[in-house]
Amino acid sequence: MYKPLLLLVFLLFTFSTHLFAQIVSCDTLQKKSIAKISRDYTYAKTFPMAKKTGEPATAALVMSEGSTYCIKFTVSGGDKSISEEGIILNLVNNGNIIASSYNKVTLRYQDGFIIKCDKTGMYYFNFEARNKDKKQPICGYISIGFRRNN
Repeated sequence: MYKPLLLLVFLLFTFSTHLFAQIVSCDTLQKKSIAKISRDYTYAKTFPMAKKTGEPATAALVMSEGSTYCIKFTVSGGDKSISEEGIILNLVNNGNIIASSYNKVTLRYQDGFIIKCDKTGMYYFNFEARNKDKKQPICGYISIGFRRNN
């Protein structure tokens, strides 16, 4: 009688500990993401990015003409998982992809990009995973730094 109850308690403890560990790792990603921004840029903002399988993950930012932006991101699986899972961060304006962390020429996944803003306006970040077999949700942070061009 006690063995099934003991097994149930053990399984509940094991799964709850695993879930808690994932939540904590998502929270600690913010500092790692900020640390990736080059010292040449002024830190501006960090966005949390959580994506469940099949759901779009987006965030918005007003960008100013004449500024250059350093955009970096970190995901729960670390930098290695960016290429293994095919995780891409796109910057979108008026439905067009302006910049991407995926380099189509070299076929490499990167942890961000630098872009000079040519037009003030609302820009959207779009998180995408090419590996459609991914069962775990993706969590991460996008950090943005900027500098004014003279």
